[in-house]
Amino acid sequence: MPNMILVDEIGYHQNDPKTALFRGEGEVEFAVIDAGNGSEVFRGKAGMEYDCTAAGEKHRVLRFDEVNTPGEYFIQVGEEKSVTFLIADNVYTEAMKSMLKFFYLQRCGEDLPKQYAGIYAHPACHTTKARIYNTEEFIDANGGWHDAGDYGRYIVPAAVTIADLFLALENAPELGNLNYDTPALLLDEIRYEIEWMLKLQDPKSGEVYHKVSCAGFCDFFMPEEEKEELVVSPTSYTSTLDFAASLAMAVIFYEPVDPDFAKKLAEASVKAYDAALKMEAVGFHNPEGVVTGEYGDEGLEDELYWASAELYKAFGDEKYRKTFEDMAYTHISHGYGWEDVFSFGNIAYITTDREVDETLKGIIKAAIDAKADSLMYLCRSNGYGVSFNEKSFIWGSNMYLIQNASHLMEAYKLTKKQEYLNMALEHVHYIFGKNPCNVSFLTGFGKNLVKNPHHRPSAARKEAMPGMVIGGPDSGLHDPTAIKHCTGNPPAKCYVDELFSYSTNEITLYWNSAMILLLAQIEEANR
Repeated sequence: MPNMILVDEIGYHQNDPKTALFRGEGEVEFAVIDAGNGSEVFRGKAGMEYDCTAAGEKHRVLRFDEVNTPGEYFIQVGEEKSVTFLIADNVYTEAMKSMLKFFYLQRCGEDLPKQYAGIYAHPACHTTKARIYNTEEFIDANGGWHDAGDYGRYIVPAAVTIADLFLALENAPELGNLNYDTPALLLDEIRYEIEWMLKLQDPKSGEVYHKVSCAGFCDFFMPEEEKEELVVSPTSYTSTLDFAASLAMAVIFYEPVDPDFAKKLAEASVKAYDAALKMEAVGFHNPEGVVTGEYGDEGLEDELYWASAELYKAFGDEKYRKTFEDMAYTHISHGYGWEDVFSFGNIAYITTDREVDETLKGIIKAAIDAKADSLMYLCRSNGYGVSFNEKSFIWGSNMYLIQNASHLMEAYKLTKKQEYLNMALEHVHYIFGKNPCNVSFLTGFGKNLVKNPHHRPSAARKEAMPGMVIGGPDSGLHDPTAIKHCTGNPPAKCYVDELFSYSTNEITLYWNSAMILLLAQIEEANR
């Protein structure tokens, strides 16, 4: 039977606002109990009742901000008890380490020794040269990270992932020195992905191949067992500009530590940008016979917007500034996902030390605040405190929820409105267990665990790799397993912890990086 009392199953920072949720109607009195000695440390009454149509339930918010002594606790309503949770200053540190280590465990093309990878250790995989689609030409496409539950490697999500991680480092520089039990620190790990990305740039044209994968998805075995021919899909407008943008970001981080590498990145970034301007601005579609992750995108303004802002920030050429400003004066939008990368451009422009149009900078800041206000409207009408309604539960819903919280944190940095920070924290609590599905959407953490993620190494080893953010409810029921288990469920409960539910229970690089960025933004705010 699902819990009636929902909490952040990892825990709460000592001095943060603290909320739990009781699923039920009527007046509710609750107690916070010290799990160590059984003593009652706080007693309170539940807040207003919410009718949550997205979850098909009524519930009340339980607030216990006054409890700030480090320790392990649970909440009790009558005979009902929540799972236990921690209150501590460093409550999310281990989760952050595990989410970062995930990137190392997703490495392709090199041995992962048991010393670091444990049961997910394996010899080097996908080491053969890859055929450029529909040609007899082969290239070295070795390296990088496996993108998701499959073993494909894709430029568009790779670019967004490293962009998230760079922004996380901007917000929390201490992440650069965090030891998370791998042979690499964060800049080294990101470099592993970038070195692979460089291999997918055509040396003549400067265009960037969209992806490398086999023609189809393999069975659920370890990566070194996938022996089908590797195929390099054609270049695309989106991959070329995303490559240019993310490598321009990288220049700023690597220049102080490796100027030669930074120069190489700068040349590749500029070459890709110039190449994209000569390409037809069309979305990518899988070529005939290739059915792996498409990452097709028909909305193409945002890639040029982002790339122009990042190249101006990195290199200072006025042509990049003019392109960005002309676009921004026409239309300012937002987005941290692989389909919409406007927010990366906005942040690059308002944080550069180079000369900018101060009027436009003010307009962008006001637009960020307005976006946050629109999200707050959703938060206030939702007992879970998140910026979702019944129409929000689409494929990868957890990513969109996390990104909404990052929008709130952007606005918090600009305005210092405490409500933005408080509601961003509610999104964290949702991911870590205070959600209608009564599950922690981070593998390996919490009491109600995801056990069967759509992830090949986890399936092969029969144990969920820890530190992976799960996609979450998808009311579209986009796979047969979801149809079987979730038909008739309210939107917020269209989730199933089954291996073959790729539309609700898969993982990806950029869901992890989005959560890492959010936690880094919150840590920076707490300082």
